[in-house]
Amino acid sequence: MEFCVKHQPVFSTVEFTLDAEEAIVAQPNSMLTMTSGIQIKATVGRGNKAGWISGFGSLLGGESFFTASFSAKSDGQVVALAPDSYGDIVVIDMKDAGGFFLTRGSYLANTGDCELKTRYGGMKGLMSKKGLFLLHASGEGTVFCQSYGAVVEKELDEGEVFFVDNRFVVAFSDTIKYQLVKATDSVKDSLMSGEGLVNRYTGPGRLIYQTRSKPGSGIIGHLINAAT
Repeated sequence: MEFCVKHQPVFSTVEFTLDAEEAIVAQPNSMLTMTSGIQIKATVGRGNKAGWISGFGSLLGGESFFTASFSAKSDGQVVALAPDSYGDIVVIDMKDAGGFFLTRGSYLANTGDCELKTRYGGMKGLMSKKGLFLLHASGEGTVFCQSYGAVVEKELDEGEVFFVDNRFVVAFSDTIKYQLVKATDSVKDSLMSGEGLVNRYTGPGRLIYQTRSKPGSGIIGHLINAAT
């Protein structure tokens, strides 16, 4: 299997070339183009333990109940995926990267031996508009994340602290500790500056964030999205 990310950094797509019986798993409605030798199959949930429990877990993590599997019936078949937003595509090699947390809506696809589970993120996830649950990825395969805008990656050393506005985080190593904190020591300055709450990340690990945030859906919309 080979893949290539094209049209970066804002209108990115990812194109896969598959040999017979090779397959990729992706978010529904993400297929851009494919050749005639590609077979599509809908699956409940995602990862090695796909099923109803995995499907409900995906919903809690802000992802789709179903995933689409694209498999090749012969060698040299091609399928291209496109995110549902204007942004870049992040490639995470799980074998080299170790475990990763993906924030709400960032999952696009995966290949190979990947295990994807929904993990409880606590009230800090709700308050940071990332939801009560995060999607945790591990294994030996490759995970593809979608973003809104361009992508920035930062490697944090042991004990290094870095702050990112809650709306912009895409994914981060599970070795990183994160806390929801005020943007400044002063409540007044935090609120009146428009920054409010931010996430504080403490290394070691890899932190991936985007340069834009999706347009807001109002207070009610944020509460509904965060709680599901």
